[in-house]
Amino acid sequence: MFQAKPALIVISALMLVGCLGRTKVEEPDAAVVGDWRAAANGTMITFSRSGLYSIAIKEQPRPVMGSFTFDPEEGTLVMQTRRESPMCADDIGQYKVRIGSMTMDVELVRDTCAPRSKLMVTSFERVKGASSKLAVVEP
Repeated sequence: MFQAKPALIVISALMLVGCLGRTKVEEPDAAVVGDWRAAANGTMITFSRSGLYSIAIKEQPRPVMGSFTFDPEEGTLVMQTRRESPMCADDIGQYKVRIGSMTMDVELVRDTCAPRSKLMVTSFERVKGASSKLAVVEP
């Protein structure tokens, strides 16, 4: 019985160290979080607080999914498509973004996924997000 206690202490300590060593995912800046619609073609993009994005494309039954980071000071948006997405698996794109209270203008820096960059380089209208608690533009 005495031998079991030191083993439990060591195991508990290792579990605690493992938990402390994990990188905490920062919540994205609220300015980008929400639902956006492309003024030109109606494409919808959602940026979630969890750091994931989805792009709903009219001609495609499954949305494009991935993760993103946004640096509000630099206005830099980096997007990486998930492996299981219907286009450009694991591709990374970087964009310059200007966000107003109801608009987001996106410029291409570089992207290995041409179809995504074609969808992204435009102006978006905020449908739902930080500047509004309810939808302000009807889909």
